[in-house]
Amino acid sequence: MSRKRRQRKRIAIFAMLLTTLFLCACASGQSSETTSSPANEPNEPVVLSTEQPVKITPMPTASPTPEPEMMIDEDGDITLRSDIAAQFSTALFSFDHTPTVLIYHTHATESYLKLETDTYIETETGRTLDENYNVVAVGEALADALRARGFNVIHDTTNVEGEDILSAYSRSLSIMQQYDGIDLFIDLHRNSSNQRGRSDNTIQINGTPTAKLFFVVGTGIGTYDGEYDVLPDWENNYTFAYSLTEEISSVNSNLVKPIRLKVGRYNQHMGLCLLAEIGTNADTFEAALNTVPYLADAISAVCPIDAT
Repeated sequence: MSRKRRQRKRIAIFAMLLTTLFLCACASGQSSETTSSPANEPNEPVVLSTEQPVKITPMPTASPTPEPEMMIDEDGDITLRSDIAAQFSTALFSFDHTPTVLIYHTHATESYLKLETDTYIETETGRTLDENYNVVAVGEALADALRARGFNVIHDTTNVEGEDILSAYSRSLSIMQQYDGIDLFIDLHRNSSNQRGRSDNTIQINGTPTAKLFFVVGTGIGTYDGEYDVLPDWENNYTFAYSLTEEISSVNSNLVKPIRLKVGRYNQHMGLCLLAEIGTNADTFEAALNTVPYLADAISAVCPIDAT
């Protein structure tokens, strides 16, 4: 074999070897790619959770505490719930006969501002036994005013205060029980005040000093000693006091103050009862007397008499 021929044979063999190596390398790369990402295998299934969601039960909402019908403060004063207070309205307390009124005084020595010109003797500031200057004199003026308006009036001037003034209501009850056929009981008082100097409880009506007044209504729902055995018809007494208050207010709204509703009974279980507070110990006796005609007019308007 010639030298050139042997050389061509070696080149051909070498070319075949290169071709074989190239084909093996391609096959190996394709096999590795197929293993990492098989083209024909399906995707893995997505597994959904079969656990049930936790059910959150809402906490029950507590019902609001209902507002009580009345609120009682430390002094025994009662404030009615607004919707209950709104149920009261004015009314007439008519009589088909001439009504009999009993005026009495649980605290008969209550008096007014003593002036330098006054000569009566005070047992203590704002109190005197002199019935010409204490609340008994105002009661007598009211009795005369009601008689002039057609009422039969009994004015009991008994002083039942005694040494223990806190128990005076038990003694004034015995006065009330002495009389039969009473249509209206009036326990006449003057209110107490810590004011000194010129009283803001006195107003001027046409240039005349006139003491303010108000009414006290007892519910009898309790005392410091417990419940009463007999309770008053406080709603009826409240309606009566409310009617008088509105009547006086229609004449002069500054003359009458709001009703005080209290826990005590004030002997108002005896029937139609009125506890009136005319003036204070800071008002003059004259100013208290000037209030009397307004109260008498109101009673006459609210208690019309048809005795025919």
